[in-house]
Amino acid sequence: MEQRPVIHLARTKVEIILDVISLFVIISMIAYVAYMWQDMPERIPMHFNGKGEIDGWGNKMSLIALPLIGVIIYVGLTLLSKVPHVYNYPSQITPQNARGQYQNARLLINSLKTVIVILFGFIEWSVIQSGKEGNADLNWWVLGLILVMLFGTIIFFIIRSIKLK
Repeated sequence: MEQRPVIHLARTKVEIILDVISLFVIISMIAYVAYMWQDMPERIPMHFNGKGEIDGWGNKMSLIALPLIGVIIYVGLTLLSKVPHVYNYPSQITPQNARGQYQNARLLINSLKTVIVILFGFIEWSVIQSGKEGNADLNWWVLGLILVMLFGTIIFFIIRSIKLK
């Protein structure tokens, strides 16, 4: 196995801002579920088909799952961002390029963490709105935008990593 340099990198302002956004979304999800809990019916929509129509139902305890998964993703990706020397890279890591590659990879992980938490927040909001209204469709424009952000982030940082060789 290749020996990579282990470098301690200070968190950047962008990483701090992304963390604040992620934490805000997670706290908002938890607060919104708590606020809406009494008004929710026992049976709520939990799955949407490819057309954005409700095709699966669950009990309202299922509303706790998405914020919980959001917290797990946040914690897991935060811990993962602390060890960029263990990631896979599209090019060889050398002492000369390690700092740039590690910073790029950490920013990728933090960006993905934020977009994924926003995606979970949107899904949670959609499920609650559908539960309140009894039958609502998933907003494909918003979901599509979030997915473009997700895949665009991945593509952007991979290209950036290749250029940082």
